[in-house]
Amino acid sequence: MPRSDSRKPSPIDRQLGIDNVKVIHANDSKTPLGSHVDRHEHIGAGYIGEEGFRRILNHPKLRHKAFILETPTYREGDDAKNIETLKKLCRKSSTTLSR
Repeated sequence: MPRSDSRKPSPIDRQLGIDNVKVIHANDSKTPLGSHVDRHEHIGAGYIGEEGFRRILNHPKLRHKAFILETPTYREGDDAKNIETLKKLCRKSSTTLSR
């Protein structure tokens, strides 16, 4: 995920307006940005990677958006593993559930 100057509006903010984004599909990508191929991968196991997800999940304008898990399920427990990975990458806050 390319870094951007936080003082500049992001391409998403310029084109859509971040307030218009209500839900984010959470999946990593089997292919690089710009490939025009939508193949999902487990969180942290693809081209977005853990650092990319950490930046997305902790971005001040995205932290309180709804995320829908959209990852492959090859084995029982894959969904739980991906959710745990997302939770690990979130900063501790009042919105992060812990056991």
